[in-house]
Amino acid sequence: MEEPHSVTFGRLASPASANRQPYLKITFFLIKKSGLSDQEFHSHWETVHADLTVAAKGFREIQALRYVQFHQTPEIRAAAEGLGYPVLPYDGCTEIYVKRLEDWKTFSSSPAFSRALGGDAAKFLESNVFIMAGYENIIFGKAIDGLGGTDGLLPEDLKALA
Repeated sequence: MEEPHSVTFGRLASPASANRQPYLKITFFLIKKSGLSDQEFHSHWETVHADLTVAAKGFREIQALRYVQFHQTPEIRAAAEGLGYPVLPYDGCTEIYVKRLEDWKTFSSSPAFSRALGGDAAKFLESNVFIMAGYENIIFGKAIDGLGGTDGLLPEDLKALA
């Protein structure tokens, strides 16, 4: 699929120069439980479920690097529909950053995980959770402090184009 292309930024010249970050990200695509209001879903997820997750014994043991919630409210979804692309039908995503996928598997299959999170998830989530797992290749922007990655292109790199 290689097409002749004269790159503007040498760092983007080949896959060998990719800016792969030194962690993996697991993204969980979530749908709120039928019968819950959007406010109930987002509030519970932001508070109760978040606290149960990071307080769980196994979460500390796997040394998770980062836990992020990505909320899509009805207002944001409606605005996103105006961008000209189909909008995914999820109410949110959880992003967990780990060094190895096996670490998350160890935690998520543990009795501590089941005790802390299994019953709670059933209160506010539909059971059909999908995931993606992979690495980040930062093209533009700063790396996340403390995770050992490297920055992508930065605003000052773009000034040369003016």
